[in-house]
Amino acid sequence: MDEIFSQIKIFFEQNPEYSYLLFTVVFLIYGIGSFMNKDWATNPANSTQKLNYETFGHNAFRFGRGLLFILGAIAGIFGFLWAIE
Repeated sequence: MDEIFSQIKIFFEQNPEYSYLLFTVVFLIYGIGSFMNKDWATNPANSTQKLNYETFGHNAFRFGRGLLFILGAIAGIFGFLWAIE
């Protein structure tokens, strides 16, 4: 297992632009999970998120969070395209 992580680390050290694609995939998964109302994507993680959840309600919280994740994915795509030039 350490050998696999070592190879992954070497790959990302040699090709740092692909880290933008990794972040893009993670943000897309969480964004889609928020829009599809999955518990693992919409449950508030800390006290600030719980305050926002209680203030705005479930639907507004998950929509806003999903929108932020999708915007993060778009930024990751632009970051990747900028890095490969």
